[in-house]
Amino acid sequence: MVLAIWKNWESMNVGEAILVSIISILIVFAALILLVFVTWTLQKVMEKYDEKTHILPREENEILSEDKNAVIATLVAAMDFYREKGKKIRVVSVKRIED
Repeated sequence: MVLAIWKNWESMNVGEAILVSIISILIVFAALILLVFVTWTLQKVMEKYDEKTHILPREENEILSEDKNAVIATLVAAMDFYREKGKKIRVVSVKRIED
Protein backbone atom coordinates (compact mmCIF):
# COMPACT_ATOMS: atom_id res chain seq x y z
CA MET A 1 0.00 0.00 0.00
CA VAL A 2 2.77 2.40 0.92
CA LEU A 3 4.76 1.42 -2.18
CA ALA A 4 1.71 2.01 -4.37
CA ILE A 5 1.55 5.69 -3.43
CA TRP A 6 5.32 6.17 -3.64
CA LYS A 7 6.26 7.78 -6.97
CA ASN A 8 9.17 5.80 -8.39
CA TRP A 9 9.71 2.83 -6.11
CA GLU A 10 11.99 0.92 -8.49
CA SER A 11 14.78 3.52 -8.18
CA MET A 12 14.41 3.90 -4.41
CA ASN A 13 17.55 4.24 -2.26
CA VAL A 14 18.15 2.68 1.18
CA GLY A 15 16.93 5.72 3.12
CA GLU A 16 13.63 5.79 1.28
CA ALA A 17 13.21 2.03 1.72
CA ILE A 18 13.71 2.37 5.48
CA LEU A 19 11.17 5.20 5.53
CA VAL A 20 8.64 3.04 3.67
CA SER A 21 9.19 0.13 6.08
CA ILE A 22 8.79 2.40 9.13
CA ILE A 23 5.55 3.79 7.72
CA SER A 24 4.28 0.24 7.10
CA ILE A 25 5.15 -0.82 10.64
CA LEU A 26 3.38 2.24 12.06
CA ILE A 27 0.26 1.41 10.04
CA VAL A 28 0.23 -2.15 11.45
CA PHE A 29 0.71 -0.93 15.03
CA ALA A 30 -2.04 1.67 14.59
CA ALA A 31 -4.42 -1.06 13.42
CA LEU A 32 -3.52 -3.26 16.40
CA ILE A 33 -3.96 -0.40 18.86
CA LEU A 34 -7.34 0.39 17.33
CA LEU A 35 -8.40 -3.26 17.65
CA VAL A 36 -7.34 -3.42 21.31
CA PHE A 37 -9.14 -0.14 22.07
CA VAL A 38 -12.37 -1.31 20.44
CA THR A 39 -12.39 -4.63 22.32
CA TRP A 40 -11.58 -2.88 25.62
CA THR A 41 -14.41 -0.39 25.07
CA LEU A 42 -16.90 -3.13 24.22
CA GLN A 43 -15.88 -5.08 27.32
CA LYS A 44 -16.44 -2.02 29.54
CA VAL A 45 -19.87 -1.43 27.98
CA MET A 46 -20.84 -5.08 28.57
CA GLU A 47 -19.70 -4.89 32.21
CA LYS A 48 -21.82 -1.77 32.78
CA TYR A 49 -24.81 -3.49 31.17
CA ASP A 50 -24.32 -6.56 33.39
CA GLU A 51 -24.24 -4.38 36.52
CA LYS A 52 -27.55 -2.74 35.56
CA THR A 53 -29.29 -6.03 34.79
CA HIS A 54 -31.49 -7.14 37.66
CA ILE A 55 -32.13 -10.84 38.10
CA LEU A 56 -35.11 -11.69 40.27
CA PRO A 57 -34.79 -14.77 42.48
CA ARG A 58 -37.16 -17.65 41.88
CA GLU A 59 -39.11 -19.31 44.69
CA GLU A 60 -36.79 -22.30 44.94
CA ASN A 61 -33.83 -19.96 45.37
CA GLU A 62 -35.54 -18.17 48.23
CA ILE A 63 -35.91 -21.46 50.09
CA LEU A 64 -32.25 -22.35 49.63
CA SER A 65 -31.13 -18.84 50.59
CA GLU A 66 -32.39 -19.61 54.10
CA ASP A 67 -30.12 -22.67 54.27
CA LYS A 68 -26.96 -21.35 55.95
CA ASN A 69 -24.68 -24.10 54.68
CA ALA A 70 -25.67 -23.52 51.06
CA VAL A 71 -25.22 -19.76 51.37
CA ILE A 72 -21.79 -20.12 53.00
CA ALA A 73 -20.64 -22.59 50.34
CA THR A 74 -21.80 -20.20 47.63
CA LEU A 75 -19.98 -17.26 49.19
CA VAL A 76 -16.77 -19.27 49.54
CA ALA A 77 -16.99 -20.35 45.90
CA ALA A 78 -17.61 -16.74 44.82
CA MET A 79 -14.58 -15.50 46.81
CA ASP A 80 -12.37 -18.23 45.34
CA PHE A 81 -13.49 -17.30 41.84
CA TYR A 82 -12.77 -13.60 42.55
CA ARG A 83 -9.28 -14.43 43.84
CA GLU A 84 -8.44 -16.58 40.80
CA LYS A 85 -9.97 -14.50 38.00
CA GLY A 86 -10.12 -11.02 39.52
CA LYS A 87 -13.67 -10.51 38.25
CA LYS A 88 -16.74 -9.74 40.29
CA ILE A 89 -19.36 -12.45 40.47
CA ARG A 90 -23.08 -12.23 41.04
CA VAL A 91 -24.91 -15.18 42.59
CA VAL A 92 -27.98 -15.97 40.53
CA SER A 93 -29.15 -19.15 42.19
CA VAL A 94 -28.18 -21.60 44.89
CA LYS A 95 -29.04 -25.20 44.06
CA ARG A 96 -28.49 -28.34 46.05
CA ILE A 97 -27.11 -31.36 44.22
CA GLU A 98 -28.29 -34.69 45.60
CA ASP A 99 -26.48 -38.00 45.04
